[in-house]
Amino acid sequence: MKCIEREGKSASQIIENFIKEFNLTLNDFKFEVVEEGSSSFLNLFGSKPAKVKFFLQDTSENLRKFAHDLITRLDISYNEINITNNDREYHLNISGIKDPGFIIGKDAKILDSIQYILNQIINKHEKKQLYLKIDVDGYREKKKAILLKKVETAAEKVKMKGKSITLEPLHAANRRIVHQFIEKDGKLRTMTIGEGDFKRVVIMPSEKLKSTAANPGRNPRHRPGHRPKTKPQPGT
Repeated sequence: MKCIEREGKSASQIIENFIKEFNLTLNDFKFEVVEEGSSSFLNLFGSKPAKVKFFLQDTSENLRKFAHDLITRLDISYNEINITNNDREYHLNISGIKDPGFIIGKDAKILDSIQYILNQIINKHEKKQLYLKIDVDGYREKKKAILLKKVETAAEKVKMKGKSITLEPLHAANRRIVHQFIEKDGKLRTMTIGEGDFKRVVIMPSEKLKSTAANPGRNPRHRPGHRPKTKPQPGT
């Protein structure tokens, strides 16, 4: 529970300003009037401001509650919901599910659907744009590591042979992972081809890699220790 304290001329004015500041309704928070406030003669000496404490549920608490309610409705039992966040990005990992495949689904489509629903719920409740990512027993992280291993191998082949490689069809989240990984390497670039569920990422050599291949280095005739051939002189 988050506690925020405000001061002002009157409790009613403080509450009204708080509602406007955070774009809330009276049902979105609880409050406690700490000081009613008092005025002095001509409002010059001895006046005291009114003080009000506001109590707001933390985003992580709300998220945990919404996730629990949704999972329970699906008749799924679990051990723990772990939530971490970085600014407006929240990562929720559900652990201890007896049959994780049931909630993950093929290619994580069921998990993606649950993630989409919770994103809609939390954004509507918080009245601000948040991004939520849901995982089950670290499934997404494991799949990400496997994917990046494949991409790393493909990237090395492109560098060695100078020819493009097209990956297998990937859904949007995984394509984004590939693009972000490759864009860190100045010698490679990517593009997406195909439509719908059959979109693929192509890993290609960049102009920098092409120019390096075209000019691999010094002329071998001028490398250290090399003695260039000379024409035989007359009489030798």
